[in-house]
Amino acid sequence: MAQRSTAKISRMTLAEQADRHALYQEAVNAPDDNIDFIRKTYRGMRGREPRVLKEDFCGTALMATTWAKRSPLNRAIGVDFDADTLEWGRRNNLTPCGPAVARRVTLIQGDVLEDSPQPADIVAALNFSYYLLTTRRQLVTYFSNALRSLRPGGLFVLDCIGGTEAVADFEEERGCDDFTYIWAQRGFNPLDHSSQCSISFAFPDGSRLDPAFAYRWRMWTMPEIRDCLDEAGFNNVRIFWEYADERGDAEYVEIAREQNQEIWLTYLVASP
Repeated sequence: MAQRSTAKISRMTLAEQADRHALYQEAVNAPDDNIDFIRKTYRGMRGREPRVLKEDFCGTALMATTWAKRSPLNRAIGVDFDADTLEWGRRNNLTPCGPAVARRVTLIQGDVLEDSPQPADIVAALNFSYYLLTTRRQLVTYFSNALRSLRPGGLFVLDCIGGTEAVADFEEERGCDDFTYIWAQRGFNPLDHSSQCSISFAFPDGSRLDPAFAYRWRMWTMPEIRDCLDEAGFNNVRIFWEYADERGDAEYVEIAREQNQEIWLTYLVASP
């Protein structure tokens, strides 16, 4: 039986053997970098360590799990609408960390447009996940819910993408260790800034997961996001622009003005 199973696997393409969630985590997620930025910014603004993180649109909850692993004093809440993705995260990210970490992470299948009873020092919506909310009403509702989820002194951390290529059809390929990550944005509509987006993975044997993920989002502009944060009740929004240092590593500098680029990335840190 083992020989037959091995033979069957050997006939499968690399794409057929691949786990799309594992590939996404390797190609897209950067939980340590995000957490380093959050901790540094929170300490600079509040003079203390944040202890409770709420990760909205958490997917496989890699960041929530990583947060809890950083310190036995840390606790995380992850919220996502997709039960299967949350279960994958429990099985592959949370459980392997052991019960001491797992009991400090709460995963909730829920809608970020509904109120959450889980207060946090940090509410984070990263990887441009809130771009899945395509109307102003939805965005203000979500931002209002995020505000209500903050403990006193809490911060809301978002990332934002823009630039001339971000408001057009484009495709990006990036090589990873043993596969190629492919991001595609097609059918950009200048009337509502919506696009059909997809993530695909290509492998050395010529096989592909195409698409591995597909969704429609709205390319929100920075002024729209800031206006919606203001409408939701946030009084202060700080913008941290991504630059590359001498080694090519990303560093984030607070700015008030910058020239447009083909693609640019920022963190937004909002507080009441």
